[in-house]
Formats: sequence, C-alpha cells, structure tokens
Amino acid sequence: MKSLSSALVIVMGGAILAPAGSAAAVPSSDDDRLAVRAAMEAFVSAFNAADPKAIASQWTEQGEYIDEQGAAIRGREALEEGFTAFFEAAPRARAELHPEALRFLSRDLAVDEGRVTIRFEDARGSTRAFYRALLARDGDRWLLASLQETTDTGPSLEELDWLVGQWKSTDPGGAEVATRYSWNESKTFLIGHFTIEFDERILDGVQVIGIDPATGGIRSWTFEAEGGIGEADWQQDDQKHWTFVTEATLADGSSVTATNILRRVDDDTFTLQSTGRAIGEEALPDMPPVRVSRVTAAP
Repeated sequence: MKSLSSALVIVMGGAILAPAGSAAAVPSSDDDRLAVRAAMEAFVSAFNAADPKAIASQWTEQGEYIDEQGAAIRGREALEEGFTAFFEAAPRARAELHPEALRFLSRDLAVDEGRVTIRFEDARGSTRAFYRALLARDGDRWLLASLQETTDTGPSLEELDWLVGQWKSTDPGGAEVATRYSWNESKTFLIGHFTIEFDERILDGVQVIGIDPATGGIRSWTFEAEGGIGEADWQQDDQKHWTFVTEATLADGSSVTATNILRRVDDDTFTLQSTGRAIGEEALPDMPPVRVSRVTAAP
C-alpha cells in the first residue's frame, strides 16, 4: 500500500519560505514597522476610494511617483492632477498591495517592497507590478517620498486564486481525498491542508504554493504526516491547464517522481491526473484523471 499512499501524497505540492534578513539593517521598533505598514494601507485605501486629494496627501511635499516606463510625477499638486486624470479614465480601479520586505535605512527612512495588482472593471482586466516605496518620517507621520513601479511579467499566484475553498475527490482505488486551500495573511502563499482516507487509514499533510524568489516561478512544497517531503515547479499552458513535475523523498528515504496535470473545468471542478510515476527504479502505472469537486456550504 506504500505505492498508493505515495502516489496520492505527491499529487499535492508546496513551499515554506522565510524572508531574507539584512545584517546591516537599521534596528526599528515594532511601532515604526506598524506605522509604515499603516501608511501604505492608508495610501491603498485612498486609491480604492478614488480620492486623488487623499492620495496626494500620502506623499511628502516634493514626493514622486515613477511608472513602469520611467516617467515621473513630482510634487503633491502634480500627483493630485495625475491621479484625477487616472480615475477619470478608470473610476472603479482598485489596488491590492502584497508587501514582501520592509527595511529601515535610518531612523527616519524606510523602504517597503512587494507586488501590486490593479484591477479594472473593463476589458483591461488587471495589471501587476513590483513596487519599491521610500517612506520618510515627517513629524509623527510616515509619508511616501518616492514610489516606483516595475512591470511584473512573471507568473502570478492569483492565477490559482480559484483554488481557495474546500475540495473533495475519490480516486479509482477508493481513497477519499479532502483538501482545504486558503491564503496566508499577506497573500504571498496558498496553503493547502489535505487528508487521505483509505483502507481504514488516514494520512494528512500540508501544501504551500508560492513564488520561488530564486527562479521567479511558481513552486510548491508538500509535507506529509509520515515525514515525506515533495517539491514541484508549476507551469501553465495556453489552455490554462497546469503541469507540475514532483520530486519527493519518503520518510524511509526512497525517492518518488511523478508528472501531474491539473485541468480546470470550471470554478467548482477540476481534474487531476498523475503520469510518469515511479518509486526509486520501480515504475508505477499512470493514474487516470480524477474529478475534484468544490465542497459548497449547506443552505
């Protein structure tokens, strides 16, 4: 039964990453870090309210915004005019900020970096960019001194946002699989908890899916209760299907490989197929596509 449990577990994937620290980082108080985060949140709130004056007030008097093409807008008056024109063309645009790193250059200067998504309610859909914000302490406030965006053309975890929720399936061998996906607080990782019931046994585990900063690609890491660990790189094709080749090591040290194909049928259904499976040198038969359905709340 080892091959069945391994085949089921390696179909999941995940990754836990810790932000890199800087040995030269300037010490900062928790109050300062919270204040900088609050300043960025206030900027986003003003943006989502489509309020150019409130947006401009989040900058220093001579603060600047630099877009993906390198064009700069400097000064509160020019910023207010620029955002007024922006909202005239896109009145319902909304921003989602995904901070990834915050460091202090001095007691009164901080750099916040991450990703930003702008969603439009028209054919433009959404745009993604990296941002780098320089914030300066001005009295008892932290204000934007400079905000620069760089186009993000790499893969996005938001392509997998539809996975959030609870899912269930039954594989051809009769194993019952239940999975629950959710975002972490900063929406930088999708976290899945799964259980597999078969032959009066229950296996559980955790899957974490994120952007690997070493490659810029989507990568998953899986940890199952008996001690096995798996990793996989995810690739999306033109049909919006996902292929992820998994390499895993079981608790006894044996290696497992498989190519898994996730095909999205609709918001509440996808199929999952595992091919090219092997434990060590022993090849295993391919698994046919398994239908996975969303668990909806009872009325």
